[in-house]
Formats: sequence, structure tokens, C-alpha cells
Amino acid sequence: MVILYLKIAFRNLWKYKTQSLTGILSLAFALACFVPALYWMRYETSYDSFYPGSDHIYRIYSVDKQSGKVNELVSGILERKLQDQFPAMQASSVFFVEQNNCSSEKMPYIRLHTIFADNTFFSVFPQAVICGNPQPLQITNNIVLSETVAVRMFGDAEKAIGQQIKSTLFDWHPSYTVTAVVKDPPPNTNLPFDAILYIEDLQKQKSFIESSVKQIWSFATLQMYVKLPPYTDVDGLAGQLRNFPLQLDANTKIELQMMPVSDVRYHLNADVPFTLNFIRLLVVAGVLLMFSSLFNFLNLHLDLFRQRIRELHLRAVNGASGGQLVRQMMFELECVILLALLPAFAFILIVHPLFSGLLNIEINVSHLLYLFAVCGIGVMILMLLVALIPFLRLSRTAMQNLSERQIHGQPVLRRMAIVLQLAVSVVFIIAAMVVMIQMHFVNHKDMGFERNGIIHLSGLSWYTNDDMLTVLKNKLASIPEIENITDAYFEPQHDANTVSLVTDLEWPGKLSSEKPVFCAIPTDSKFAEAFKIDMLKGRWLDEGGKYQIVLNEEAVRVMGLSEPIGTVIRLNIFSGGKDYRVAGVVKDFHLFSLRSRIHPTIFFMSDYPTKSLYIRTIPGKEQDAIRQINELLPQVDPSFLDVYPARLSELYDKLNSSEQVGLKIFLVLATVCLLISLFGIYAVASAATRRRRKEVAIHKVMGAEAGDIIRMFFREYILLVLIAGAFALPLAYLVMNNWLQGYAYRINISLWLLVGVITGVIILVLLTVLGQVWKAANSNPADVVKSE
Repeated sequence: MVILYLKIAFRNLWKYKTQSLTGILSLAFALACFVPALYWMRYETSYDSFYPGSDHIYRIYSVDKQSGKVNELVSGILERKLQDQFPAMQASSVFFVEQNNCSSEKMPYIRLHTIFADNTFFSVFPQAVICGNPQPLQITNNIVLSETVAVRMFGDAEKAIGQQIKSTLFDWHPSYTVTAVVKDPPPNTNLPFDAILYIEDLQKQKSFIESSVKQIWSFATLQMYVKLPPYTDVDGLAGQLRNFPLQLDANTKIELQMMPVSDVRYHLNADVPFTLNFIRLLVVAGVLLMFSSLFNFLNLHLDLFRQRIRELHLRAVNGASGGQLVRQMMFELECVILLALLPAFAFILIVHPLFSGLLNIEINVSHLLYLFAVCGIGVMILMLLVALIPFLRLSRTAMQNLSERQIHGQPVLRRMAIVLQLAVSVVFIIAAMVVMIQMHFVNHKDMGFERNGIIHLSGLSWYTNDDMLTVLKNKLASIPEIENITDAYFEPQHDANTVSLVTDLEWPGKLSSEKPVFCAIPTDSKFAEAFKIDMLKGRWLDEGGKYQIVLNEEAVRVMGLSEPIGTVIRLNIFSGGKDYRVAGVVKDFHLFSLRSRIHPTIFFMSDYPTKSLYIRTIPGKEQDAIRQINELLPQVDPSFLDVYPARLSELYDKLNSSEQVGLKIFLVLATVCLLISLFGIYAVASAATRRRRKEVAIHKVMGAEAGDIIRMFFREYILLVLIAGAFALPLAYLVMNNWLQGYAYRINISLWLLVGVITGVIILVLLTVLGQVWKAANSNPADVVKSE
């Protein structure tokens, strides 16, 4: 019986190959898009989930109550005070993360991404020890290496134990002793590392007794995580923690908050390439595409079974029961689904490297295929369950005599399928168009300074020796293609980091209730010249002018200063606070991406090098300058091998990398979905024109012209597109308008875009069905009457 069913299934697949192939490929493409999107969502929401008890690990951070400024770091003393007050937080750890330039006996230079912590780190984040001491950070200057680094430095993990490593960056540190080697951390972690090191400086920060709880804010340099017992009342603990600074020292300005470790990546790290909303949007898009494909698939194959009603009736006449007919149809549908899973499997294997490179994530192929298998089985079960009721109805119809059977009109399901496919296609097309127009707007918006011709030296450590930095600047200045060099503490990113945001400022006329957040940028006298920014009033900072500041327009507006030049402003970001005199006002310009508004900004002369160099080159000489800089860097110091020059314009362009990826994804989804829709419409139009031959013949006998017949069909398909648009346009507008809210500077979704998309889809649909409709309209009614 199975062999017979197989023969029948494949014979009909070949007979109705257009409709069958359309359904198979549409389902395959939909799965190939949906499964990687679902994998990405699971990957991005699984950061640090591999740690035992990860559901009970929380990050502690603080928030300024008035300004809302978030400080993700805390002071070392906070750990001990919280442990005394909240016994549930006994498993806690504070640490900081920094690049550390090191050397060993056989390796003169290696840069290690280092977590500076003590043994409490392993109580919160247990590591798989390959060899060495299972409690490896008992005393200061003990260091733990990841497996990759240990093999790179010493050839074997076992040989690394007991070896000495010297820091060339922190040259005052004693040599470190390797006490353990642990497995490399997975890529989906908030705490990647090459080494974990226990130094005396960390112990000092933890034992420092501050005079006031304000130090929790002022000397915040450490990350803090706690691991709670499973029975802990997390909400109650969070409420007690919130008011802890107030209870401790009557400090009403800040509150402490806690966040699950799984939320850290997308709630404390504002500079991730993709937002969680964008990833969710992509998954929702994949779900819509899947539903569209499933509707298309069922629509086409149910229509095939309706066209075979005579064949099913003959089987019933020859003794087949209704149950056997249902089993035959279910078996044939199952075969088609399995055929669709085969190309979907192939597509996923082909596409996953491209997907991995596009999103810059590591894809575990076994996990991806497992997810595909689960989705494939789920799709099969869902399709068989949904198809069961129509199959029961078809079997009852097939059991009836011809005189009892009536030709039914077009099933509602067919129209619903077309409308849904077209609606999803319209949503994807509008999404792609909005992203494209917004990207064009972002790429062509005036940033307020001349970013072309500027090179940024990335990778300089905060701890780089000042004398070495002076030597580097002097050698860079000798390159003919370089016009000037400036030192400014900021990097192109989506928003200012918390270190640069300040609230403790005083100026004439300030109200006590005012608590605006300012961006404070330490820089030097060359910044205005290097960035070619416009001075509106006064002058830029003078060389050696320590107590001068320059404001931007937004800062002047926020302070309400009518005559800012010469105004004395007190900055309390330093111990005891200092008075600064306003030397000038610059025109507003974008230091960060267009996702954030221009901050009220204060530029001041730094007392120390910020180790963030920007180099202005002669126009058109960027590439020559970069080549010479690359040759120069290792000559100054071996550690500069990890310093690299990058065009500032490219760094700003990278800020929009997620949008560029999103544009590509939505273009693919829009293309795939539209093709699925058009193929489905073509197949449906082909079946409809065959089914309605008698109706067309009657119209022609009654005097209708070919043009009247074409208009009759066209009206139906135009109406379907308009119905789809009625659902799709509001949805697309709401979704994409919400996405645009992530930009402080954005486009407006215009009416012409929505109308243009609907018009374009109508034209494509009409062109798709034109051949079938033209053939039906020009058919000979006499031939139709004879055949009927």
C-alpha cells in the first residue's frame, strides 16, 4: 500500500509540477530564512547561560535618581558592605577588565585581554580547569590562562603551569605565576578573557575605607556580580538594595539596582551592533514569512486535491473507504513536506556561513541543524493537523455520486492565502525601503565637522607610558602627509560612555532642581583645527590653558547663558571641584551616531594624555599616511603591534553596520516573500482560469469582449492587493516608525512611499497573471462548450 501511495504521490507531483514545485520551494525558502533568524535570537539571549545557576547571577550597578545617568561600575568597598547587610549576596565578585601587554621567556610580546579579579570570581563564574590548581587565585600575582593563550605562549597547557609572565604595560608589577589553565570562554559571553589575574591593586580597592557613601559613585571602577541562592526573593532584595545608599549615609542622589546577567548585553552595553528589538523584529518577520509560506503551501496542495476529485471518486467506486482516502491524502502531503525539507536543509547548509559572516557570530552547526529538525517536525505536524479537516470534507465529497456533488466556488482559504502572502510582502518591501532611505539620510547628513581626512589610532592603552606616547607623537608629526595630531577622549560609538557623562556642574543662575547631564570631553589645543569645527564665539583652548573650557551650542542653551564668554563654571568631577572660565562656543556637531541627540558638551584641557589620538592628513593622502603609520608603530614599541590606524569616516560608517545588515536581510525577505506570492498567484490564476472556462465562455457568448474578460480578472486581483494593503500598510508604518524612534535624527515615512509600494505590487501581480488571463480571454467558447 505504501508503494502504491508513493507512485500516486509522485505521479501527481509530476502532473501538477508547477503548483507542486511552487509550494515546495516556498516552504523551503521560508524555513531557510526562519531557522537562522530563530537561531540568532536564541544565541543573543543566551549570553553567559552556560554558567551553572546563570538564572541566579545578577549585575549590581547604580543610577542617579534625578538625571537617570547609569553607572555600570561600583567601588570595591561596596562588595563588603553589601555582604554585611545582605547575607544572600555572599557569593559575589568585583573585578575590572583591561588589556595587559605581557612577555614571557620565549615570547617578547603578547597582548592579553585580562580580567583583574580574585578567587571570588570563580564562585560566581566557575571555569573548567584543564590543569593546575582548582583554586588558582589564592595570592596576588597569580594568573590563570585560557587554553588557547597557554598553548600559544608555552606550546602546551601542562607546560604553562608554574611559568612566569611579566607585564610590559604595568612594569611596576612583579612577575605573574601561572597557576591554572582553563577552557576558552564561549563566544556568547559578556566576559571574554585571555587571562584572569589577581593583583594587589584590586585588594586595595576592595579594602579602601571611604569617608562617605558618595565614594560608591566617585570611585566606581569595578564591575560587580552576585550569585543568589535559588530561594531568594529577588524582587524584595532589589527593593532593599535600591535604598541601600540612603540607609548607609543619607545619600539621596543615587540608588543601586540589579540586573540578570542575561540582560547585561542589551541593557548595560549601549554600543552593541544590533538592538534586541531589531533581532525580535527579524524573528517576527521570519514567523510572518513562515505563515505566508504555509498558507501558500496548503492553498496550492488543497487545490490540487480538489482538481483530483474525480480520481478520488473512482478510488471510492472501486472500494476505497473514506478513511483510506484521507490516509492517502495525508501520506501524499507528508511526502511533499519531506521533499520541501530536503532543499531547506541544503539552503541552510549553504547560507549559514554567509549568515555567520553577516552577523559576526559563531554558528554551531549541530545546534543549527537540531533547531532545523525541531522546526521541520513542528511544521509537518502543524500542516497535517490543519489539513485534516479539509481532507475529511474532500473524502466525503469523493464518496458522493456526481449528481449529488456541486461545484463549489473558490474556497475562502485560497483568497486568504493570497491576501496574507501579499500583505507580508508589502510589509517587507516597506521595511526595506524605509531602512534604505534612512541609511541614505544618515550617510549624507552633515556631521558638523570634516570627518574625511582624519585617522584614529585605535588600540592605545590608557596605561601606555606618557614618554612613549610623546615619542610616538613626535615621530608621527615627522610624516609629511600628516598636518596635525590631537588627543581627545572619545570614540565614535552610538552614545557617550558613562565615564564622559557628568551632572555635578554649577553655573550662574542654575536652579537647585536642575540636574542636566553633560558630556565632558578632555582634549587639547589642536582639536578644533584637526576636526575643522566652527567657532561661534570666542576662541578654542590655548596650549597650557588649564582652567578654560569650550561649550557647544546645546550646552549654552541648557545653561541659559546669554553671554557665555568669560562665565565661570564649576566642575565637580574632580576631587574638591575646580572653577573653569568659558573661552569659546562651538557650533553643535555630532561626536556620536545619529541614534543619540547632540549632548550638551564641555571641552576642557586635559591634565594628562587621554591616549586617544586623531590625525589630520593632507587631503587625498590618507592611504599613504596609514601605510607609513603602520610601518612606524612597531619601531616605536613592540606593544604598538596591536595599535592600528583607521579612517574616522569608516568608523562612523561601521556604526550603521547593523542597519546595513538589516537592509540586506529585509531585501532578501522581501524578494523571497514576493516571489513566493507571485508564484502562488500564478499557480492559483492558472487553476482559476481552467476552472472558470465555462463562466468565461458564457460571458463571451453574451457579447463580452476580450478586454472585458481581462478587466474582470484584473479587478479581482487588484481587490486582493488592496485588501492586503489595508492590513499591511498600517502594520508596516507602525513597526518601522517604532524602529525609527531609535534615531534622534530620522526621516518621516511619506505617503508616496506607501502608495508607490502598493502600486508596484499591483503592477507585478497583474503582469504575473496576464498570460493566463489573456489566454482565457481569447479562448474559443465553442471549444469550451464541447469539452464540458
